Amino acid sequence: MAIRTWGNARGAALRVMVSIASSSAFLLFGYDQGVFAGLIGGSAFKDTFNNPDTTTIGTVTAIYEIGCFLGAILTFYIGDKLGRKKAIWLGLLIMLVGTVLQTTAYGLAHMIVGRVVTGIGNGINTSTVPMYQAETTKARSRGRMISIEGWFITIGITISYWITYGTSFSHDAAIQWRTPIALQIAFGLVTAFMLFGLPESPRYLMAKDRREEALEVLALLEGADQQSEAVQSQFRSIQSALEFSRSAANGSAITWRDYFRGGKQQTFRRLALGYCIQMMQQLTGINAVIFYSAYLLENVLQLPRELSLIVGGCTGLTFFVFTFIPIIFIDKWGRRKPLMLGAAGQSIAMAVIAVCVKLSVQDGNKAAGTAGVIFVMVYIATYSGFAWVATPWLYPTEINELRFRNQGAALATSANWLWNFAVVKITPVGAQNLGWKFFLIFMVFNAAFVPIIYFLYPETAGKSLEQLETLFHHTTHAWKLTEKGTHGDDIDLPMGVESMSSDEEDGTKKRASHASISEANEKL
Repeated sequence: MAIRTWGNARGAALRVMVSIASSSAFLLFGYDQGVFAGLIGGSAFKDTFNNPDTTTIGTVTAIYEIGCFLGAILTFYIGDKLGRKKAIWLGLLIMLVGTVLQTTAYGLAHMIVGRVVTGIGNGINTSTVPMYQAETTKARSRGRMISIEGWFITIGITISYWITYGTSFSHDAAIQWRTPIALQIAFGLVTAFMLFGLPESPRYLMAKDRREEALEVLALLEGADQQSEAVQSQFRSIQSALEFSRSAANGSAITWRDYFRGGKQQTFRRLALGYCIQMMQQLTGINAVIFYSAYLLENVLQLPRELSLIVGGCTGLTFFVFTFIPIIFIDKWGRRKPLMLGAAGQSIAMAVIAVCVKLSVQDGNKAAGTAGVIFVMVYIATYSGFAWVATPWLYPTEINELRFRNQGAALATSANWLWNFAVVKITPVGAQNLGWKFFLIFMVFNAAFVPIIYFLYPETAGKSLEQLETLFHHTTHAWKLTEKGTHGDDIDLPMGVESMSSDEEDGTKKRASHASISEANEKL
C-alpha cells in the first residue's frame, strides 16, 4: 500500500510539512514552558490555591520537569517499539489529558498531578520530535530545520507571556489562569492532526528492516523515483552504516553492556556528549530567567508587578527575534563556534546582572535596576542568537548511531529535564537568600563551557547521519574534528559498500566491508 501524504506532497514540499509539524510540537512545548510563569503571581491563582508560599510555588512549578524526565525515560524504553510518529501521538495524548487535569484543578494536589501528567507527554515529545526531524531532512539543512523548531519554542513562550498578561487584568479564575492553560489543547490537536499526512522516519524503518517502506519514504522525501541515483545512494548509505553497527555487536540485540562500549564506535562517549550538552543548556541559567522572569523582576529588581509582566513579555519578544538568527547561519558556522561564543557572552551578561542586582537592592540605585533589566535582555539575546536554544536538541540526534539514537536522544532529554528541575527548584530560594551572588553561579558555569566544548565536542554540521557514525574511527580528539562536512547525504558511496545481505556470516567479508565503509565516509 502506497504511503499517502497531505496533497500528495513530495520532495521539498514534504520536508517543509515535516518541519511545520515538528515546529508546532515545539510551539506547544514553548507555550507550556512559559505559561505557568505568568500565572503564579496572579490574584485569582493565589486565591484558588490559598496563597501558596514561595517554596510551594517552586514545587508546583518544578514538578512539571519531573514529569518530563519520566516521559524521557519512558521513551528510552518504548521509543523504538512505537516508532517516531506513534511516540509523538502518544506524547500529545498524554499532554492533552494533563492539560484537562490542570484546567479543572481546585487544589494543589490536583494541579500537581496535572502538571506531572502533562510533563510526561512533553518528555516523550521532546525526546522524539528532534530525532524525527533530523532523520527526515538533508545534512545541508538539518541544523536550520531544528533551529526553526527552537524558534517556535520562543514563539510559544512569547504567546504565553502576552496571553497571561492580557488575562491578568481579570479577577475571574476561569479567565485569569484556566483559559491560558486550556489553550494548550488547541495546539496539541493541530499537531496530532498534521502527523496523519506525514511518513515515518526512513531510518527508523531501516532499523526495523522495513526496507521497502524506507525506500518509498526516501523517494518521497527526495521527490524522485525509487530507482534514482539520489535515492539509491541514501538507501545504500543507511543500510551499510546500520549493518556495520550491528556487526560490531555481532548481530545481537542491544544489551546494557553495549551502552558502555568504546572502540571505534565510542558509544558511551556519544551518549555522554548528548547528555552533557543538554545538562549544560540548563546550567547556563536560561530557565532561571524564563520561569521566574516576572518574579525576579518584581522581587529582586523590585519593579511593579504590571511592569514586570510587560518586561517579561519583552523577554519573550527578544527570544523570538534573536532565535531566528541561527536559522540563517547554523549550517554555515557549525555547532561549536556559536556555542563557545554564546557561552562567553552569557558569562559576561550574568556577571553584569549580578552587579546590577547588588547595586539596585543593597544601595537602592534605580539606574542599576534599569541596567539589570537591559542585561537580562542582553543575556537572552546572546543565548538565543548563538544557537543555545536549538543546538542541544540537535546534537544528541546527530552524534548517536542509528541503533542507539532513540536511547541517546531520550537520555539527553532526561538530562535536560532533570537539570531543568534542579534550576527551577532552587531559583526562588537562591535568588531570595543569595541575592546578587546567585547569578555568579551561572557566570562560572557559562565560562567553564567554553573550554569544555572546545576540547570535547566535535563538529557535526554538514555531515550525513551515516557519516557521523564513523566520526571517531580515526581520532578521538574533538578539537581535531572541527571541519564541517560537505552534505554527504547527497553523494553516493563507492562500489563495494553498497550493502551486505542479512545472511552473510563470513567474518572476513564483514571486516572488509566495514573497512570500506570507513574509507567511503572519508571520501564523503
